[in-house]
Parts: sequence; structure tokens; C-alpha cells
Amino acid sequence: MSSLIGFYISTETRQNNGFLLGMIFALLGDIFLMFDNDSFFIAGLFCFLLMQWTYLFTFKQHFTKPNVKTALYFTTIFLISCSLLAWMWPYLGSMKMHVTIYFISILSMVFFAITRDKNIPFYFSVVSGAILFLISDALLAVNKFALQFNYAGVLVMLTYIAAQYLIVTGIVGQRYHK
Repeated sequence: MSSLIGFYISTETRQNNGFLLGMIFALLGDIFLMFDNDSFFIAGLFCFLLMQWTYLFTFKQHFTKPNVKTALYFTTIFLISCSLLAWMWPYLGSMKMHVTIYFISILSMVFFAITRDKNIPFYFSVVSGAILFLISDALLAVNKFALQFNYAGVLVMLTYIAAQYLIVTGIVGQRYHK
């Protein structure tokens, strides 16, 4: 994440301070999640929640009313995500409220990524990044709360790194193609 922050700062002449702050929250979240402790996990969760809201406000700047295709696309993502949350619900224990708030936040971020103006350059980069971020967090949640699986850490990191790369380069790219 620090490399992407450096890339953003070095290439953006008109930096979006909110978006930059979101990347810093992501970096802090990365650091907190390195520790195997519930308090650090919650701190990391909170940092990523703040990152999602700063990204959401960045995406919302180019909001367009969803057409039927966009609404169906998001509804499909929403229903799959709700099914996953319902499946994990019995395993969440005291984290139900935290995970639910996070769930609403990340889906809101994905919604505003999808409902951006499709004519903006790098639209699909940002949307793909937001969806990969959702997948990364879903893999992390399944592994942490419900069903540990081999190579979870690798899959989480691959999807997370790709997600952040696509979002950051998409935001930078759209500014250079105005």
C-alpha cells in the first residue's frame, strides 16, 4: 500500500486529500491486521471501514442514476453477499455487529463504484478493484470466522493487492484522460 501511496503522490498534481487519506487508512489497516489479536483485528477493521468511506465519497463524485443493467448487476452482488453473511452468521459470535456494519460499508463502496459514470476513463478498473476488494474481505471473513482453508492468506493478499492497484490506478488514470 505504501508503494501505491507513493505512486499516487508522485503522479497526481491535484491530489484528492480524501482519497489519499483513505489509502493511509488502508496502510494502517494492513499494519493492524499483521497482528493475531482481536483488538488489532477490530482496529484494522475500523481503518478499512474509514478507507471504504473515503473511497465511496471519491466514487460518488461521478455518480449516475443506475440503469436496469447496473441495478441487476449490483443486486446480484448484494444477494450473493447477503447469502455469505447469512451462512457466516452463526460463526460471528460477538463480532456480528462489527461485521454487519462493515458489510454495509463495503457494499456501499461497491455500489458507488458501479454507479459511477461509465464514460469516465478507467471506469472498469475502479469497479473491478472494488469487487476484488469485496472478494478479498469475503475470503478473509470466511477464513477468520467460519471455515479456515489452505492458502487463505495468499488468496486474500492477491485479491487485496490487485483491488487496491486497480482502484488507485483507475482514479489516477481517469484524471489524466479528462
